[in-house]
Amino acid sequence: MSNINKHQCPSCGGSLIVDNEKQMYCCTSCGSSYDYDYFREEKLHEMGETNLSRNEFGAAADAYKLVLNKDPHDFQALRGLMLAAANLKDMDGLVRKGDSKSFSYNPKLVSEVMAGASEEDKGYFKELGKIYSDLKELAKLYSEIRSLKSDKDRIENTLSLEEYDHRNYVIPTGYFASKAPRPTFIALWLLDLFLFIVLLCIVVPLLASGAVTTAAVFGFFFVFFIGLIAFVNMTEIYPEVKEAKGLGDDVTNLQIELSAATAKLGKLKSDAEELSVDIKNSINAFVEKDRQIMSAPVQEKAKEPVSVSSKIKKHQCPSCGGSLRVDSDTQMYHCTFCGSSYDYEYFKEDKIHEAGETYLSRGEFMATTDAYEFMLKKDPHDFLALRGLMLAAAHMTNMNELDHEIEKEDFSYDPEMVNQAIESALEEDKEYFKELARVYSEKKQLIEYTQEIEDLRKEKSKINSAIAHNNIMRENYYIRGQDGTKLHPKPSFIIMCFVTAFFLMVTVICAFELAKAYSETPDHVSGSLSTLILFGAITLGLGTYNFVSYFYKAKKMKKLDDGNSQLYVESGKMDEKIRDLENKSADLLNDLKRSIHEFVKKDRLIMK
Repeated sequence: MSNINKHQCPSCGGSLIVDNEKQMYCCTSCGSSYDYDYFREEKLHEMGETNLSRNEFGAAADAYKLVLNKDPHDFQALRGLMLAAANLKDMDGLVRKGDSKSFSYNPKLVSEVMAGASEEDKGYFKELGKIYSDLKELAKLYSEIRSLKSDKDRIENTLSLEEYDHRNYVIPTGYFASKAPRPTFIALWLLDLFLFIVLLCIVVPLLASGAVTTAAVFGFFFVFFIGLIAFVNMTEIYPEVKEAKGLGDDVTNLQIELSAATAKLGKLKSDAEELSVDIKNSINAFVEKDRQIMSAPVQEKAKEPVSVSSKIKKHQCPSCGGSLRVDSDTQMYHCTFCGSSYDYEYFKEDKIHEAGETYLSRGEFMATTDAYEFMLKKDPHDFLALRGLMLAAAHMTNMNELDHEIEKEDFSYDPEMVNQAIESALEEDKEYFKELARVYSEKKQLIEYTQEIEDLRKEKSKINSAIAHNNIMRENYYIRGQDGTKLHPKPSFIIMCFVTAFFLMVTVICAFELAKAYSETPDHVSGSLSTLILFGAITLGLGTYNFVSYFYKAKKMKKLDDGNSQLYVESGKMDEKIRDLENKSADLLNDLKRSIHEFVKKDRLIMK
């Protein structure tokens, strides 16, 4: 391996000091500097842009921060960090945000950019920061509008119900049930007034004629009924009038509240529309300015004195000056003349594992996969990298999630990545990864059982809804009495059949009597004929009513009952399938808990 890996200067053999902040090695003897080659700007910018395009903004921010550690004023890195701060893939996303009703950004990252920008670039970033601030203010306005609109909708719905209740409010119980309280209240007072006038019209003439006792009797009865009506009116009807008035007051208050909400909503919408127009204009002007800046040719920096690190960048061997061949698969340089090799220092294991763990902890699984796959190019059997790859395949930030989220409903994993990890593992590690793969497979099977159970429950819910609908329809075919009781139409149909049969029998008897009377006295049959017609009409009316009303209702009810019987059978079958799947799921869950507990315990021992 090269002297760089041994922290020795390739030029003089002196000791190298590691400067992690600048990602450089510095020789204490000759002053030569050696750059961490992986951190060359174009590579980090490429990483940042890739992570931005994949919505992994934390990983993008990390890449750009690494550039800024070396060059705090790097414009493109600062620009990328500003995009990452607002979760934007590119500046075109800013244009789309102009029409968005939600926006947020990381003010800490924006402050870092403002602090790091050079004087000539500060105006650019301040302008972008102002747009971010305005977008956040606009999002706040839209949030208030949504909240106020929700309140307005709630008020309108409540008002609609209150108005309906107020318009259709009736006395719920008693003799005056289903009557409007206010007209009933007025009508009873008018009835009392009418009775009082009648009382005067009767009693006064009686008293004038000297019939005091008769006048007293009439007066007693009239006064009793007038008092009774007044008592009922004040105790039964008046409270309902007050209740109706209360509903009317509620309607008035809601109308006032609705007017205020409508006015405030209109003002907020006007403010939001005005701010939105200003922001869109600002964004369009800024994006145009940004395009001009990004399309302008980049001036090359003044060349620094040639160091060993620069020779490596130019693919020139620091030892003999020969050409270096880049081996991207092993992340190394090889000299074709003297055979020296130079490692990509950034790819030392602890660094790449640290990056992978950081991405993993933040749930940036694509960046995690890239980091570990890059590590595996150098060492295809690296256990920690393969383990990290397995976690990323299942979108888990650490192995504890395996134990804590056993019954997670949206578990999934990438079988190709899992197979890759198993195939790449050393023989002594294969069982570990196979065991983890079995756990993934069983968790997936558990999810499938759960989904199947959920689907069956939805089907059963539809069946239960159909049964409930049929039961509601059955209610329409009951025979209801004035006291609210309900009777099944079938007994009524049978009873009416007997009644109809009785009248039919009477009609037949009348017919025989009519025939007999006609044979004896043909001129005196009008009475018998009238009786026959009467009972015949009654029989026909009863029969027609019985079949049209009771028989029809009984037939409809039987059809609904037959339908419910079939639905109950289907529901029972669904219950059996659900119980069977629940038993399988419970057994699998118990086995899975045991397997996961043992595996996590094993993993903790390995990772100690």
